[in-house]
Amino acid sequence: MTVSEMQEELHLDGEEHILQSLIDEGTDYVRSAVNYNLPVEEYEKYPLFDRAVKTYVSCYYYDRSTGVGTNKGLSMMINHLRGRMWGADNGQD
Repeated sequence: MTVSEMQEELHLDGEEHILQSLIDEGTDYVRSAVNYNLPVEEYEKYPLFDRAVKTYVSCYYYDRSTGVGTNKGLSMMINHLRGRMWGADNGQD
């Protein structure tokens, strides 16, 4: 996941620092919600991981408050990733 990918996704020019910060936070958030013991390289094998991070970034870019809770779509993606990563961690992928 790169800043330029997020700029394209959100149709933005600039905002590199904010987007990089949100990408880092989103990556950490998704890994923490699924299985932080697995390296990020394991997650990057799955397009759903990128979509979950992009969803996190777009949600928090447009609404920087934390009062609204987790996006329902992001919660669903995290649940699916839990299953995928559990399988990968147990040799079933």
